[in-house]
Amino acid sequence: MTVGAGPVKGIDVHECARLIEAGKAVLIDVREENEWNAERIPGAVLFPLSTFLSNAPAPEPGKIGIFHCRSGRRTADHFDKFVAVGFEDTVHMEGGILDWKAQGYRTTS
Repeated sequence: MTVGAGPVKGIDVHECARLIEAGKAVLIDVREENEWNAERIPGAVLFPLSTFLSNAPAPEPGKIGIFHCRSGRRTADHFDKFVAVGFEDTVHMEGGILDWKAQGYRTTS
């Protein structure tokens, strides 16, 4: 898939969980605050897409930035914004929180 400035790099939820568990990645939720308050992935940090340009996360040295939303559409459509943050590598979690739950991973509210 190519959107914006370049190709969108996606990973599935299993690879996402593996990278987070290994301490190699930061999971960044770009949904809006009301979505976050209703349900979120433990350990994720919130940076809503609506305010992302004025409030982007600082890259963590040596870590991959994994961006996620509800279904993967928002992160794919705005991938170039996330790459611009400057993480060592930037990917989006395919299927979003919906696939995360469908694959049996835990969420919290």
